Amino acid sequence: MLKIAVSIVVALFLLIFVLSVMKLSITILFQHAQDDDEWKITFRTLFGIIRYTIHIPLVKIETESPGIVIVHNKTVKNISESKPNRSKYTLEDIIDSFQKAKEFVRHVVRLNAIIKKFLRHISITKFEWQTKIGTGDAAATGMIVGLGWSLKYSLVALFSKYMKLQTSPCLMITPSFHEAISETKFVCMIHFRIGHAMLAGIRVVKYWRDYHLSEIKTFVTQQTNESY
Repeated sequence: MLKIAVSIVVALFLLIFVLSVMKLSITILFQHAQDDDEWKITFRTLFGIIRYTIHIPLVKIETESPGIVIVHNKTVKNISESKPNRSKYTLEDIIDSFQKAKEFVRHVVRLNAIIKKFLRHISITKFEWQTKIGTGDAAATGMIVGLGWSLKYSLVALFSKYMKLQTSPCLMITPSFHEAISETKFVCMIHFRIGHAMLAGIRVVKYWRDYHLSEIKTFVTQQTNESY
């Protein structure tokens, strides 16, 4: 029995080690051509032997169908009879609000630090974004093209800041001044080791576990103090 247990433990350690050093490749493809849309994400690992593709359905909104209207049923028959809503805030309420805001900011900052550490291990090996746009009006098309270039360069700058951009981005915008057209193709391929993703997940779980434990300790301490 001892040999079997040792063998199982060793096998688990070997499996975790192999998974941690394996690279995961993710290819994101989005194509839009008028009313024909395609969006899929392909996962590949173990030199491409293991592959899984997710096709994301896109929701199309029918412009001819009636819209959804949300009505809040609150009617005031006589304005003189209605009483204004008044809220009273004590000093404890204000302090509690500030503490909650401080806790929220601390959580966001801490989780951002964990995510940034993980993003530094992601390599971008392919980045293509081709667009053909036109409104039928030359002035409007020129303005949209300018906004499109700003958006694309901003996204590339953001990716290169937080991840390893190991390829020259292929960016293209073709204006169409005489017809209304909307076409785009976006392809992005990223790589990272599964171990880095596992480590980031463990850090997130550990952070939330420690946070909940601190909340429980605070609650127990408050209850103990109130009992005295």
